[in-house]
Amino acid sequence: MQNEPFTGREVSGLENILPGQYLPVESPIHRLDSRTKIISSLAVMTAVLIPGWAGPVLASFPVCAGVLLARISPRLLWMHVRSVRLIMAVTFLFQTLFTPGDVLLGAGPLSVTVQGIQSGVDLLLRIALIFTAGIILTSTTSPLSLASGMEYLFRPLGRLGLPVHEMVMAVTMAMRFVPVIFEEARTIMSAQISRGAGFYGPGLARRAAAVTALMVPLLVGAFRRSEDLAAAMEARCYRGGTGRTRIDEPVFSTGDVICAVICGVTPVAAVLLRTAAV
Repeated sequence: MQNEPFTGREVSGLENILPGQYLPVESPIHRLDSRTKIISSLAVMTAVLIPGWAGPVLASFPVCAGVLLARISPRLLWMHVRSVRLIMAVTFLFQTLFTPGDVLLGAGPLSVTVQGIQSGVDLLLRIALIFTAGIILTSTTSPLSLASGMEYLFRPLGRLGLPVHEMVMAVTMAMRFVPVIFEEARTIMSAQISRGAGFYGPGLARRAAAVTALMVPLLVGAFRRSEDLAAAMEARCYRGGTGRTRIDEPVFSTGDVICAVICGVTPVAAVLLRTAAV
């Protein structure tokens, strides 16, 4: 029996979908070549990082189009963005309190300024756009396709003596372990909460102790998985990329060209608009 496309109804809820997890949905973005998606994501992220308003505004169009074409539901996207809410909150707080400017509220050495709020909101939007672009890439590209695309793009570095295949393999395994570690952390938390751990209870000290107790078994499990993976690769006589061949060679389509051109023009247009504004 063939596997049915993922629709989100096969699991008990969207909470079972982890950040960085591949979603096997039929969509135009899924059909694109992995190299196209990697290059397009990097181009959009570069546009977001360009100072000024032009970069984030122009990058928001391909990002929103990517979300729609990849069939990523708003609820699922919000759950992914919410996973980095602590980083976003701390970033906004630092920008608000430590950016000089017109003071709105002050308490000792700390002060909330108009420029700080503007800088915080700007940085939050940039982080959200970059994270969303990464979610589109990882949700629409399987780990094997992502590794293959990275290896093709970094192949010229092999002429400099760099172990491209081994580097890509290490990055791919690290990305593959992200949802696994999230799932293991969720399992450990559920087990410890059932035993009275105070992850969500009152008291900062109690919650900090509960998080500390979570990290120990989580790190032990990560090391154990790494050792099992290394043993499995040695048992299968893995010797790197020397002499390895591929069954299917990737081919660019018309959709790949259109996507690459649109995303590639985004940072160029942002730089031109910033230069014209100056």
